[in-house]
Amino acid sequence: MIPYKLIILSIAPSLFIALYIYVRDKFEKEPLHLLLKTFVWGVLISAVVVPVEYFLMAYGSISASSRISFIVFEAFIVAGLTEEYFKRLVVLRIAYDTPYFNQPFDGIVYCVFSAVGFAAIENVGYVLQSFQTSYQEAITVIVLRGIMAVPAHAMFGVVMGYYLGFARFAPADRSYWYFKVSLILPMLLHGFYDFVLMLNVYGALAIVGIYELLLFIYCLRLIKRSQEISRLYF
Repeated sequence: MIPYKLIILSIAPSLFIALYIYVRDKFEKEPLHLLLKTFVWGVLISAVVVPVEYFLMAYGSISASSRISFIVFEAFIVAGLTEEYFKRLVVLRIAYDTPYFNQPFDGIVYCVFSAVGFAAIENVGYVLQSFQTSYQEAITVIVLRGIMAVPAHAMFGVVMGYYLGFARFAPADRSYWYFKVSLILPMLLHGFYDFVLMLNVYGALAIVGIYELLLFIYCLRLIKRSQEISRLYF
C-alpha cells in the first residue's frame, strides 16, 4: 500500500518554502502557471539527474585514488555540480528569457522553485526507501531531511538565483561573471554540505547544522539586497 500520508509529509517542506519565497516577492508576483511549471520541471529533471549521477559514481569508483578523493568527487561533482547544473538549466529553459523575468529578485524566485521541486521528489524517494525498513524510520527521515536537506536545496537556490538575477540585468562586462558564479558558488556550497556528511565523522550533523545556520543568515541578506535593488525596476 502506498503511504500517501508519508508522501504528503515529504513534499510539505518544499511547498512551505515555495510559499515563503512567493510571499517575499513584493513588487510583482510571478505568474502561477510559470511557477508551477518551474516546480514540476524541478521534479521531472530528476529523471535525468539520477542516471547521470549513477554514471559519474561508477566512473569515480574506478578512477579515485583514495577514499577522500572519491568523497570529494562524489560531493562536489556527482551531487554538487550535477544537481545544481540541472536545477539551473530548468530556470534557464523555462523562465530566464521570458518577459516575466523582469527584476533581479525573479532569479531567486524561479531558482528556489526549481530547487524545491527537485528536493520534493528526492525526499519522496528517500522516505519510500526508508519505509521499507519501518514506518518510524520513514518519519525520522522526513524530520531530518525536512529541517536539513530541503532547506539546504532552497538556500543553494537562493544563492543561484541571486547571481542569475544579476546576470540577467547587469552590464555586459559583468553579466558573464554573474552567470558563471550562479553555478559555481551553489555547486561549492552544495558540495561542502555533502562532503561533511559523507565523511561520517563525529559531530558531522552539528557541523552541518552550524553551516546551514550561517548559510541561512547569508541567504536572508541576499534576499533583502535583491529586494532593494529590484525596487528600482518599478
